[in-house]
Amino acid sequence: MNENQKNKSTATTTEELNYENVLISIANPETARQLVTMAHHVTTHQTTFHIMNVTRQGSFPEEERSWRKGSELVMDTTHYAQRLGRVAKPLTVTSSSIPGAIVNSAKEIEADFILMGWFGRITPVAVRRSSVVNKVLKKAPCDAGVLKSRKDLGEVKKILLPVGPNKPRPKRLALLDRIMSEVDVEAELVHVLTGKPGEQSEEEASQYLQEVLELMTEEAEANIIHADSVLNGLLTASHDADLVILGPGREWVFNRFLFGRTADNLTNRVESSVLMFKGSEHKMVAWGKGLMKALSDLVKPT
Repeated sequence: MNENQKNKSTATTTEELNYENVLISIANPETARQLVTMAHHVTTHQTTFHIMNVTRQGSFPEEERSWRKGSELVMDTTHYAQRLGRVAKPLTVTSSSIPGAIVNSAKEIEADFILMGWFGRITPVAVRRSSVVNKVLKKAPCDAGVLKSRKDLGEVKKILLPVGPNKPRPKRLALLDRIMSEVDVEAELVHVLTGKPGEQSEEEASQYLQEVLELMTEEAEANIIHADSVLNGLLTASHDADLVILGPGREWVFNRFLFGRTADNLTNRVESSVLMFKGSEHKMVAWGKGLMKALSDLVKPT
């Protein structure tokens, strides 16, 4: 990549990820440190971590026990973040609404990024019942990420970023750039060709991937995979990945699932950890783009 491309890339991607305040919402002791490790990979030493646990209001004995357990987890996780070299502050809140407490706290500390964890399989019922993740994603005043942790993120060697028919959002590329600048990892961009009528040829796909690569400041590999479905192609590509970074398959306000059927099915079936990332965007803008994408899909040849 030449110097002009690097300067252009820096202007369009990396500058957007200068996170100053990251809100890390923890609840599960098994994944709390993994969330901090993930936040460590996407930030710099200038970033402050706000380690948060929300106690739901209830009877006094239950609320006290829950608050004590949450406070212990917050302090343990805060100390872990400090050992990683980050400024970390504990934050414990009692509220009748966990997602409301997370969103309000993010506004109060002027968070640039909210990071949460997901436990269990992603299904339509699970997503509807997981009001915390759903409501935070819908109302977050900043970028938001949901981590499905399966591997030790401190030992990530390879990251996979699927590239769909539309170019990834600059922030998603910037996220990968940031991790690669902080950690010694390989990265692979993958585009799946299914051979359906009206879809890209391999030559078009190669040119398309090259354009995506030129938006990045770090060196990454780009590959085209032929498969009978996008899901099967990505499952094949992810077999040796430690982390997969996904974004909404269509504008998230239109999805019945968390991030779209392909993204959610992939998250359920891969053996790697998955970070589902949604850059902040005004809701009306997201609805407009989603509507245009839906109408475009309706008129495509089948």
